[in-house]
Amino acid sequence: MAKIPMKRPGGRSRRITEAVFDAVEALLAEVPSEVPSIAAIAQRAEVNPTTLYRRWTDAHELVGAVAVSRLMRDNPIPDTGSVRGDLIRWGNSVARSLSTRRNITLLRILTATPAAGAAIPDMRSLRDLPIGRRVVELETLLARGKKRGETPPRVMDVLELVLAPIYLHSLFLGPLRDNSVDRLVDRALALASKFPVPP
Repeated sequence: MAKIPMKRPGGRSRRITEAVFDAVEALLAEVPSEVPSIAAIAQRAEVNPTTLYRRWTDAHELVGAVAVSRLMRDNPIPDTGSVRGDLIRWGNSVARSLSTRRNITLLRILTATPAAGAAIPDMRSLRDLPIGRRVVELETLLARGKKRGETPPRVMDVLELVLAPIYLHSLFLGPLRDNSVDRLVDRALALASKFPVPP
């Protein structure tokens, strides 16, 4: 009887990914202005470079994946019971996380990836961008509010009126002032009230 090959432990892939992501962060901490090479990442993570090339086409794609993973992990979408409360808590969380050097470095890397500058003809392609996971979470948040009878803004309005100013300030102007996120969210909600999303 032929021997059935044993499956690899389910957590092995996750452990390798974490080791690789930790290596990327460590290298970026040493030289924030430079994207580390696949060879350097593999050496720091103690894995074969071919393992990385099987999952990511190049170093920029890998570092972009790290940025998305870390930024998404640090800023989960909350559930406060209202769209306004959710967006304010989330926006303040994003602003706080971007006050750290590590996350600013990750954000700079993310915005420099080729996919980040691609054209966005529709929401389907928007979900394919590095922020695609955040888009899906926002859609869930806003749909949840609509079911409660609220008038939520469009996802794109949240990205343009709430998230973009937070990123702009963090990258170029310094931390947002107190209550700035409240103002940004209220502006998005006011637009939604004036131009509600069709049922």
